[in-house]
Amino acid sequence: MGVGVSGIAAVTILVSDLARSTRWYRDVLGLTVIREFAVDGALWGVVLLDTDANFVFVLQDKGTAPGVQDLRGTRPVVLAAPSHASVENTAERLRDMALSPRGPVTDPDGTFVDVTDPDGIILRFRHVPDDVSLGFQGVSYSADGSVVGTYDSPRLQTPPRDGS
Repeated sequence: MGVGVSGIAAVTILVSDLARSTRWYRDVLGLTVIREFAVDGALWGVVLLDTDANFVFVLQDKGTAPGVQDLRGTRPVVLAAPSHASVENTAERLRDMALSPRGPVTDPDGTFVDVTDPDGIILRFRHVPDDVSLGFQGVSYSADGSVVGTYDSPRLQTPPRDGS
């Protein structure tokens, strides 16, 4: 019996140079930048979409991740939930297990619930509704994880694609 997970939605990779890594993943894998994330005004991550596989890579500046040697405080795996109700059910199940989940939280990309494993790694269960735009959108968060706004133009300056 499963727990209502329909797949893996994203993989987070910690990087030392966000612009260089964004260009590399974009160009090598043919990905499209669809999100940027800033915390208290500082750019710390981007999301790249594989439009064929409907899968994303999240690149996060490793300087923004506490405990980078052991991944504490990061979300290396985001599990896809089939519905908003599934996220709510997962949160309830986690609370019933006394695991103190964070959420459900609704943001511009849908609804999620986070739970921290024994090593401090955050596991996220996320439902992305069919009507969420996959065009570019920057999302600004406060240090406590609350969404404080969005923006339409990328802040990260990357060189143009080779051959363009």
